[in-house]
Amino acid sequence: MMDMPLNTLLINTGYFLMLLGLLARDILWLRIILVAAQTLLGIYAYRIGNMPMSFWNFAFVAINGVRIVGLLSERRAVRLPRAQELIYQLVFLPMTRREFLYLWELGEERIFDGQQLIRHGEKQNNLVLLLDGEVVVRKEEATLARLGRGKFVAEMSFVTGEPASADVIADGAVHCRVWPQEKIQSLDQLNPVLLIKLQKILARDLSSKIKAANQAAQQEPE
Repeated sequence: MMDMPLNTLLINTGYFLMLLGLLARDILWLRIILVAAQTLLGIYAYRIGNMPMSFWNFAFVAINGVRIVGLLSERRAVRLPRAQELIYQLVFLPMTRREFLYLWELGEERIFDGQQLIRHGEKQNNLVLLLDGEVVVRKEEATLARLGRGKFVAEMSFVTGEPASADVIADGAVHCRVWPQEKIQSLDQLNPVLLIKLQKILARDLSSKIKAANQAAQQEPE
């Protein structure tokens, strides 16, 4: 009988914490609260001799403990090399640094020295981001634009699967990050949230190009 107040406190506090955990919006806090609740319930079950109940509560404590360690590791601050940090700040701010690093590792760096990156009329199977240098966008003999650091190349063709509407030629040495189409498409299953963020970044890049082209057209003498 002397143990009843403690047992009552253990079971009621445990269930109260489980209820509190259901109100938590952050998955990390949810798991932390559940660990506390299941620990109390496990102790309660052990004290009353209910070994199956005690075993399962402590099993849940172990599982949630492992997930808490994983979540803390995922949320640990990611430090990027200076070059990557600059391109992250310039282009990829809608992503977390960890998401950016994941996407970055899917691509590879290439150098085009005076070469043609995109040919008019051909489908674009790679997503190309300019890291250093400039490219010239041409259609027939007319120069449509010059693109530099932080700009994507022919992303509309890449997204829609339609042939490129212009030639893109490197003006000297140009460093790029290139992602094969199959790597980007794999995000639909592996990381759909990251894919949505990338699509928004591409839409913003395209919008800025259209705005720049309209401004240039308005400034041309009639």
